[in-house]
Amino acid sequence: MAERITDTQLEAIISQQIELAKSHYKTGGRQESRDKALDYYFGNMDKYVPPETNRSRVVSRDVADVIGWMMPQLMRVFTASGRMFVADPETAEDVEYAEEVSDGLNYVFWKDNKGYKVVRSATWDALLHGDGIVKTYFDDTPVYGPTKYHEGLSQLEELLLLYQADDMGNLMSDPQTGQLVQNPALDVLARSESTNAAGEPTVDLKVRKKKSDGRICVEVVPPEEFLIDADATSFEEAAFKAHWQRKTRSQLIEMGYAKEDVDAIPEAARNETPEEQARRSFVTADATDTSMQLVDYFECFVHIDVDGDGVAELIRVCYAGGTNGKVLDWEVWEDEDPFDNIPCEPVPHRWESRAVADEEFDVQDVKTVLTRQYLNNTYWVNNPQPVVSGKVKNPEALTDGDFGQPVFADTGTTITPLAREYIGDKALAGIHYMDEVSARRTGVNSQSMALDPEVLQNQSATANQNATDASRSQPELIARDMAELGWSSVGMKILRLMTKHQAGPRTIMVKGKPMQIEPGKWNPDLHVTVNTGLGTGSRDKDTMMLGQVLQQQILYTDRIGQVFPEKALDMLPHIHNTLTRFAESAGLKNPELYWPEIDPNEIEQGKQLLAQRQQQPPEAVQIEQMKGQVQAGLKDKDVEAQLAIEQGRQATQQQLNVLESERQTRTEAAQLEADLATKEADRRNAIDLELVKQQGAYNLKQLDIAAQERMHAATLAHQANMAAMKPEPKSAQPN
Repeated sequence: MAERITDTQLEAIISQQIELAKSHYKTGGRQESRDKALDYYFGNMDKYVPPETNRSRVVSRDVADVIGWMMPQLMRVFTASGRMFVADPETAEDVEYAEEVSDGLNYVFWKDNKGYKVVRSATWDALLHGDGIVKTYFDDTPVYGPTKYHEGLSQLEELLLLYQADDMGNLMSDPQTGQLVQNPALDVLARSESTNAAGEPTVDLKVRKKKSDGRICVEVVPPEEFLIDADATSFEEAAFKAHWQRKTRSQLIEMGYAKEDVDAIPEAARNETPEEQARRSFVTADATDTSMQLVDYFECFVHIDVDGDGVAELIRVCYAGGTNGKVLDWEVWEDEDPFDNIPCEPVPHRWESRAVADEEFDVQDVKTVLTRQYLNNTYWVNNPQPVVSGKVKNPEALTDGDFGQPVFADTGTTITPLAREYIGDKALAGIHYMDEVSARRTGVNSQSMALDPEVLQNQSATANQNATDASRSQPELIARDMAELGWSSVGMKILRLMTKHQAGPRTIMVKGKPMQIEPGKWNPDLHVTVNTGLGTGSRDKDTMMLGQVLQQQILYTDRIGQVFPEKALDMLPHIHNTLTRFAESAGLKNPELYWPEIDPNEIEQGKQLLAQRQQQPPEAVQIEQMKGQVQAGLKDKDVEAQLAIEQGRQATQQQLNVLESERQTRTEAAQLEADLATKEADRRNAIDLELVKQQGAYNLKQLDIAAQERMHAATLAHQANMAAMKPEPKSAQPN
């Protein structure tokens, strides 16, 4: 049975690989070359071209000048469209979501990561050092949103915040345990209890919301932090790669390593690499706390046979310390290693590329010397040495005197300037020659930089354009090498990481609109190409070129549409692409605001309509058919008109008969109503007369009764009065 590798054996192998990579880095010239490149870029050249005592110390900055000119051109290539990665379908099933894959890749690169900074840093490293090292990996550290504070919450408000609720606002509970279901996306950082003014208990919370369980990271590794197998001839097939960092003990413990293991790691040496010293302008102080001590930490990817089957597996090893370091963790790595190199000028059969700085070292040396000589000679000519014959009483006035200070000398003393030959024009000619050497090597010259107006004189427009195009060919080649040999691999690694670690649905913003992507349904083996924009030319040139292409496309569409109409519809997406590039060349970031997108389904519908039209007879036949249909229709219309007239006449006569019958009926009814009304009136009049008579007789009777009553009352009253007026009879008198 094959034996599995032990931790002791693994530590020995990793330690040896690290030391070999470090040794090759130092003795193989990589460290010296990169240290020199940084010095030349920042103008620290005293140890390469020592200045003479009391002479000019000026430094020519050709490395910085060339890189400074190339950077804007290369950055425009990759950032002009904002759509750097394009996924190419591998099968017919991939076509439907290829556009979605492209949008997802670009969102992760530009939005989730600082894409512009990554491209700029990698491009700068490539121009200065030959290769920019990009690391693409998945970080499983949860990603949280901003911290929020909630003060004065009631108990119910706290529960609704910390636990899940249904659409009705009711707290949800686990059907098995009966406990409330916590909100997994919410992390409580601090909690305190208090009371409000009314004496009611309240809660103050400090929380943060988890946005995702991890993220895809794309970052640029400093060249001095990257180690590679000393025998590697191909970057992709190197047996050993490592990211060398210096971390504090506290950081390692936060990463999950045991404290006793971290404490056993020796402290890192304080001697920084020359590259680190060149990047920093200060000296790192010693840590005052043990937890803040720096240790060497290596994330290694190495091919080793760990199971004894004779086949080397790719493993990831986290190693800390130097020669006697310790393996903190290791695992068999199922994915590819996370490193990619962005080359400047690839060299066949070598993983290291040549840099622009390599082409400028000797140029900067020579120009620095010539510039110093030119200035020294100019100083001598402008400030000649005096030749004195005789005695001068204040000789310091000849060397360090103030302007206009008199010189006191004895009689007969002569003072004449020492003649110096002026060689400034020869030095400038030498400097100009070295500029031409630099231009041939890098393509950067006064014409491409638009610095010298005289270079355009006595030149035709065609010659000037040819010279400009030739000067831009080198940056265009560099951009193509970076895209095909570096950034394309980065895009494919992002794709594979998305399909593995972010397989669920996710909503992203694309062109100002929300879009849902689901990487789990994508093909992880799609090939990803890099959209290199419109080249490194000027915007005016690009827009002019695109305008000419658009005119040719329209002319081609018109011509081919006369023979193959369906091909004209297929030209619409190409015309849309040209219009999109036209907007991008003008510096517009949102071309979709100016040109509506072409839906492939709409093109298919147009082809179907076109096919239906093509099945119809020719136009001349259609015209004759239409004429026959019109004539037949006219005859039919005549017959229909005659029938309609006769039917109308009969209908009119019937309507007249009906109207006459209705008129007679209405007349008879009116006469009958009139007779009835007359009779009714007579009857009502007779009734009214009888009623009047009866009412009159009744009234007379009532008047007679009233009169009789008044007469009776009067009679009674009269009788009463008469009785009152009658004298009383005399009574008998007594005797």
